[in-house]
Amino acid sequence: MFLKNIVVEKNKEVKSDHFIMSFKDKEIAEDVRKGQFVELKINDGLGNLLRKPISIHDVYENKVSLLYKVIGKGTKALSKYKKGEELSILGPLGNGFPNIADDKEILLVAGGIGFAPFSLIMREVKNWKLFYGFRDASEFLLEGATSDIHYENEQIFITTDNGSMGTKGFVTDKLEEYLRENSQNKIIFSCGPNIMMKKVAEIANQYNVVSYLSLEEYMGCGIGVCAGCVAKIKNPDKPDGWEFKKVCKDGPVFRGDEIIWD
Repeated sequence: MFLKNIVVEKNKEVKSDHFIMSFKDKEIAEDVRKGQFVELKINDGLGNLLRKPISIHDVYENKVSLLYKVIGKGTKALSKYKKGEELSILGPLGNGFPNIADDKEILLVAGGIGFAPFSLIMREVKNWKLFYGFRDASEFLLEGATSDIHYENEQIFITTDNGSMGTKGFVTDKLEEYLRENSQNKIIFSCGPNIMMKKVAEIANQYNVVSYLSLEEYMGCGIGVCAGCVAKIKNPDKPDGWEFKKVCKDGPVFRGDEIIWD
């Protein structure tokens, strides 16, 4: 983990309200694990003191890329940063996704901006399938955000809410359809809305597939001090059989069968 200032190399809108920010830093690039994030201190002119958590999207030749969606004042201010401007960064943070044996096929299940952490996995791992759901064709990030990563069309399963691209419906339906045919030697990595990941965990349990889910919680400090991002996780050693864990420090990735969904 590093605390330093970085210089923005690129901050480009790749789809409507979706941006990729990149910077070069050898130390951070070499320290990144798949599924980690950073905390950026954004100057929004409103006196905000807490940092903003942003997923690490990709790492290539000491260049680190962050993928984010403009959804509030903080990310709106972030989208205004220009090449050459400096940002205070803390990271990489979190546990990330585990390393998986080569004989396992990794099923990446993404909902919307939950696609963000998967580019690095797609670059480094050969045996994967992507199940990618979003509202409509305007939010398809695969082309603009991963233009230099080679993949075959049969590796991608796309669903949209309105049917404007891929299959109309839920991405979890595609996942279940795929596992129904063959669930052997599979493992699931998922990131997206919690309601989607709850369904992913249910499907994984149904087909006896191990799943790892990257939870979406607001993480103010990123290092477990503020305790603003907790999740209910099973622990048989505790009196009630569960405990609160900090998503930023203990996660953001947890096994799907350990999460208690209230």
